[in-house]
Amino acid sequence: MRDRIILTLLAFLFILASQAQTIQPIRRCATMEQDSINRLLHPQRGTLSEFEEQLQNKIKEINMRSATGRIESTTITIPIIVHVIHNGEAVGSGSNISQAQIQSQIAVLNEDYRKKLGSNGYNTNPVGADIGIEFCLSPVDEKGNALAEPGIHRYKGSQSTYARDYIDGTLKPLTIWNPNLFFNVWTLKFGGTDSNLLGYAQFPDQSGLSGLDDKGGVASTDGVVILYSSFGSAQKGSFPVMQAPYNLGRTLSHETGHWLGLRHIWGDGICADDFVSDTPTQKQASSGCPNTTLSCDNSTLAMVQNYMDYSNDACMNIFTNGQKARMLAVLELSPRRKSVYQANLCSPSVADKPIPNFTQDRSLVLLGGEVNYTDLSTNFPTSWVWTFEGGDPGTSSLRNPKVKYSVPGTYKVTLISANSIGTDTLTVDSAITVSKEGICTTTSNFKSTYTPSLLKASTVGGTKGYLTGHSSLKYTAFTESFVNALGYSYISGVKINFGLLKTAYEDSTITVTVWNARGPQGAPGSVIETKQVLLQQIQDDIQNNRLTTIYFDRVTPVFSRPYHVGVQINYDRRDSLAIISSANGENPYITAWYRTNAGLWNNYSKTLGANIALDIEPIIGVNPSTQIAASDLSVFPGAQVTLNGSGASIFVWSSDDGLVKNYTGPQLIVHPLKTTTYTLTGSGLALCDSTISTTVYIPDNVTGVEKDLKNSITLYPNPGNELLSIVIDNNYYGPLNIELFNSMSQTMKHVTQKDISSHLIEIDTHDLQSGIYFVKVQSNGVNVLKKWIKLR
Repeated sequence: MRDRIILTLLAFLFILASQAQTIQPIRRCATMEQDSINRLLHPQRGTLSEFEEQLQNKIKEINMRSATGRIESTTITIPIIVHVIHNGEAVGSGSNISQAQIQSQIAVLNEDYRKKLGSNGYNTNPVGADIGIEFCLSPVDEKGNALAEPGIHRYKGSQSTYARDYIDGTLKPLTIWNPNLFFNVWTLKFGGTDSNLLGYAQFPDQSGLSGLDDKGGVASTDGVVILYSSFGSAQKGSFPVMQAPYNLGRTLSHETGHWLGLRHIWGDGICADDFVSDTPTQKQASSGCPNTTLSCDNSTLAMVQNYMDYSNDACMNIFTNGQKARMLAVLELSPRRKSVYQANLCSPSVADKPIPNFTQDRSLVLLGGEVNYTDLSTNFPTSWVWTFEGGDPGTSSLRNPKVKYSVPGTYKVTLISANSIGTDTLTVDSAITVSKEGICTTTSNFKSTYTPSLLKASTVGGTKGYLTGHSSLKYTAFTESFVNALGYSYISGVKINFGLLKTAYEDSTITVTVWNARGPQGAPGSVIETKQVLLQQIQDDIQNNRLTTIYFDRVTPVFSRPYHVGVQINYDRRDSLAIISSANGENPYITAWYRTNAGLWNNYSKTLGANIALDIEPIIGVNPSTQIAASDLSVFPGAQVTLNGSGASIFVWSSDDGLVKNYTGPQLIVHPLKTTTYTLTGSGLALCDSTISTTVYIPDNVTGVEKDLKNSITLYPNPGNELLSIVIDNNYYGPLNIELFNSMSQTMKHVTQKDISSHLIEIDTHDLQSGIYFVKVQSNGVNVLKKWIKLR
């Protein structure tokens, strides 16, 4: 009996140990990591630091208005739609949570954001703030129809649990209600790598950036996601799915803070900045309910009661005045946040005619570009009449139309909204400015009035060489920065005016590079694309007095944001190269940058006093262009080169030697015998540059390779028909590689061993098409080419 009890205890302890090894610690919030993912997926959103800069400026503006008494004390109401994602359970069981549980959560949210007296959200902290924001469960849907369960949308999902990649990639876009009208909240059961997660939010977006409302973009994922068993308050009803210590509704209070622009109180680092002045700087996230934890100055207590910490629900009860200012700034700065409360869906009765209102995804549009309009009219209009001066179409009855502009100028937009009670009209003068620049163009900081110059390094303390190229200063890269104010999406290539080149090696290269402009103070940041360029190409261009045009190997996005274009050079072959710049003092802007030998980026103006612009012209567009990637740019005669096209759906090739004519397909394999330019024309998609060329060079010093051995190799009959005989008569003994090919890569290969001085190889050619072929014999590391003509 004793042994049986011991075995039972051991088994029980083993089960506990096994469970302990598989239990993951709770992750309270994944907002920051999801924000990093979102900004990688949608770089047009900008960086968090760029958003912070705009936000701090808005906070200063609000504080100044407050100090002068120009802010009216009002309560902002925000309508919520809760998407209850369930797996078919009955209402009130499992993830299909009850209406009462949802209502208890909204009650907690209002207690916390209003610092309601007598509730868990009340505090006596001197910096504790009544935020002045209230939330309601929206009584109506997107069309103004009354909801049987106010603010609740029940949705049977395709899975029992959900990870963030599926939530943001599929579930949210399928279920979201107009984020200009509703604060979208999802409740569900997390799974996979997120099975231990309580919730996450999407940060607000600042205004002034295009592309934020594109289909599949950040508008389709805007909102908050909460674990269903942490949604609501166990103090306000009997909700069996809820478990302490995250059962008092503070997960949504925390994530809503993120949705309104708040950062974690510890700044997501050790004693990092949450950009709020009246929250103590905190060493790290709190857990449990600590009351003796010190802040980073080791003299004041950490504010573990702050909703933006990780304390247990029961400990939280403080938003500060600084956090309030930050949230109110977001409600003014972020377009969707502002429109949500201005729509006034918490009081949705249709008692009046509509008040027309709309937003547009851009106010400055390129020639031939499109603008997306979004209706924000109140009082639930049922019809819309738009008039677009200068637009195509000129009128529309759609609620959210798309309009193309093809004539430069500044134009007004008129919207007439109507419902059963009446109509009203809104006219916005100068709503759209159409630039003279097209959707496909080149740009340059180098003005026509500038003086093309090759500045010596000696002007800034160097001894030899040039300021914008090889010199004793050992600068390793040179770029020109472009602000991209018109929001171009792609760069297909660049034109660079090289003023000098000296090299002893025809296969030497430089690297043309595109960087983003996210380095310190707008310096080059991450590399977006690179392209190796032969100095031989540059030398040809200089001799012919033309800019060097370089196309990139693939479609290269610049995400409608600032970028740099330039070159990277090395010093290992004693090359001497320099880019043309303006004369010193002609460029009043900071656009030219260089990288030191130590890898540090500096701009010429601030560090060297050289106010110059480099003569660099990016080839840019709203649409992508056809691109070519070559496996080699400089080869021996007859060597194989693979050319791959991209950017289009239909591809047609040709070559300037006449051997390639109207060849279709994305890939072309060639064996050039001389320097040859291959041209690709793409179609089937909206493209900026549909035709692009690349040149494969045959170095001058290898064109005579055949001469020393040509007399030892004989082809007969030539021309021939079904049988080709190859006689190799020389003193070489060993392996031979023989290849027969034409310009369209119809090829035959033969490997043999040469054991006698005069060696015969016979190749059956009756299956080959008629035309010009080349025989390449590789003997002892040397390639020899012979021409052979196949008759019918």
